[in-house]
Formats: sequence, structure tokens, C-alpha cells
Amino acid sequence: MKYRRPVLPPRTDLRSRRKRVAARVMVRGLDLAERLMSRMLVEVTPPADDPFYRVSENLEAFCPGEVLDGRPVEVRSLRRLVKADAWQVKFRSTDTRGAAVSGVTTVMIPRRSFTGSVRPMLAYQCAIDSLGAAADPSYTLRHGNQKELPLMARALRRGWAVVTTDYTGPRHAFGVGLVAARFVLDGIRAAIAFEPAGFDAATPIGLWGYSGGGQATVSAAEQHPSYAPELNIVGAVAGGVPVDATSSPRIFDDGSMFSGLAVGACIGVSREFPDVDLLGTITPQGQAMVASAAEMTLEQLTMSFPFLHWGDYLTVPGVFEIPGMRTAFEANRLGQATPTTTLYLYHAVHDQNLAIADVDRLVEKYRREGVDVTYRRFRFGEHIIVMFTGVPSSLRFLSERFG
Repeated sequence: MKYRRPVLPPRTDLRSRRKRVAARVMVRGLDLAERLMSRMLVEVTPPADDPFYRVSENLEAFCPGEVLDGRPVEVRSLRRLVKADAWQVKFRSTDTRGAAVSGVTTVMIPRRSFTGSVRPMLAYQCAIDSLGAAADPSYTLRHGNQKELPLMARALRRGWAVVTTDYTGPRHAFGVGLVAARFVLDGIRAAIAFEPAGFDAATPIGLWGYSGGGQATVSAAEQHPSYAPELNIVGAVAGGVPVDATSSPRIFDDGSMFSGLAVGACIGVSREFPDVDLLGTITPQGQAMVASAAEMTLEQLTMSFPFLHWGDYLTVPGVFEIPGMRTAFEANRLGQATPTTTLYLYHAVHDQNLAIADVDRLVEKYRREGVDVTYRRFRFGEHIIVMFTGVPSSLRFLSERFG
């Protein structure tokens, strides 16, 4: 698939010449990296052109998690095949408005036996953090550019099955935990019901995700008792979790290097909550910026909109004065339901994006409600480093739950 860089509107909010130069370098660096990467990957049909992704007829006639279709696929790391039997499974789910929608999950079964009594299932939530299908794991795993595949491979080498779902829904609602929870749980239901995979109701299930994937994981753990109580979820692991966007409004206008993620979150939330009037409260230049970001991946958002000051593009005093925006973000705040499975949460004390105080409060709340929570605060490293340093303890926690 030939890479086409979105046309970006001119920036008027950059405060210094240094930032203007850095922003231009980042955009050009993204362009070069995308072109080089495209030569290293296998060509696969994008989801928009792939009949498998088309919405099935009469979705309301199916139950949440019911299988709609399935097909075998090949999973790759760049061009190298991963030694696992893999399928894509299309299933029925539900959006925040209660409408029936379809989703896709990828099921991977390692070609080695599991030494325990029952092969466990790891539901791994990638940090999709994207406004389009280009970052969905069902596409990236086939295309060869799924950055978190090495973590999933660690599970496959242990004999665990891995299931990973495109959890942002048909509108690619980046940052909407309510959608993510339902899609994750319905993806697990579909994997269990998909006969070639060989699962059953007794299959022990673990959840794991970091950053955006951590939000999806904790959201699914919270919704599990009410939405899918029949699932045998024995533990959940999440790191670098965004708990509450409203607790740190400065992240939307602090001009940080990662400000593009805040842009993506605002767009994603507005897609799933129709009361959010994003386009009606931004300037024409802001509208052009939102249009250019419509299908961007995490990398594209970050490299295209560094050092952004949202306030320069708003016609209201701040992001949370956009009609409906605060209510939408509050609806996705973690801690509004109580998980019943045991949890392991970890976070960098010096995380540059997500305040550890939010996680501290969430853990305290869960413990008051009787949740079994193991919590580790990493004093060395920041958001990216702890993604890797937290892996050994995460795998150990899951191994103990799986037995």
C-alpha cells in the first residue's frame, strides 16, 4: 500500500523558531520513515477495500459476541512469518448508543503444546491510539508492522493462545473506554465460540495492555461483571493507564511534544458522543487540522502535531468548554465500576504524559471496594521505558493466574 502523507494546514500556534524548525523536521522524518517502512512490509488489502470487514446484514439478529465470519490469516513481523495458526473472526458487538455493530479479532494459537492442563488465552490489547484502520491489529499483524507483536510473541512462546481485538469500533473512537470494553469482551466471546481455535467455557483468560491498551484492559475488567460475567477472566494486567483526562486539563494545551495524542483523543471521543460539538467550537484552521487528522495513526498524530496549543484553534476558553466534551470524557473515566478479577497495575512515577496520582487514587478506590490489586510504582524510567521494564513482572503475574 503506497503511503500518502496527509496535507497538513499551516501552524500558527508555534511559539518559537526552535519549535517551528523541530515541527518541520518531525513531519519530514515521519514521511521518510513511512516510505522506508513501506518497502519492508508485505502488501495486504487495506480494511476499507477488504470484503471481510464489510458490515453484515441483520446485525440485530445476532447476540453480542456471536461469530459472523472467520478466515485463516498469516501473521508477520516485517516479512517474517510468525509460527502460529491464526484466524480473523468477525463478531457482533454494541456501541455506546446501544446499536449493533461488527468488529474483528485476531486469534493466534502457538504450534507448541501447553504444559499445563488447559491452554490459557491472553487477550492482549494493543495501544491502537489511532483514528483510522491502519493501526488496527487485524491489519498490522498481517502487514508486518505491529509494534507490540514481540510482547504477544512472549506469550505464544509460553504456549498461551493470544487474542487481540480491533477495539475502537467502526468509528475508530480513539480513547473511548466504553467502546473498547465491549469490543474486547465480545472479541473474547467470539474467540471462544470459534470452533477451529479449540477453546471452551472453562478456558482461563488473562487481560494485558499498556497505555491506550491499558485503558482498554481496565475498562474491560470493570465491565466484565455486568457485560460478560460468563467469561472466566482470572486476572488483568495494565500499565501506563490513562485514568481520567479531566484531571489534567493542561495536557490539552501545554505545547508538549506529544500533544498530537490529545488532538486524537478529542476527535475520537467526539465521534462516539454526538453531543460533543467539536467542529462548532474551533476555528476554520482548526477544522482543517481535524480533517487532516481523520485517519492518522499514533505516530502520525505525534509527529504531525507536536507542541500544539489547542487554545489557538478554539472559539471557547478551553477544551472542556466545548459543549459535551467534559461529559464525554467523564463517562470514560476509570473507577466507575468495580472489577471482580485480580489486577496487577504498574506505572512510571515520572510518566511524562499520565499523572501517577490518578493511578494512585484508582488503586485506593479499588482496594476500598475489595478488589485484589497488586500495584507497582516504577521509580526509574518514564512512559516508554516502563512499557518494557514492566514486561517480566506482567508475565510472571499472568503465569501465576494461569497455573
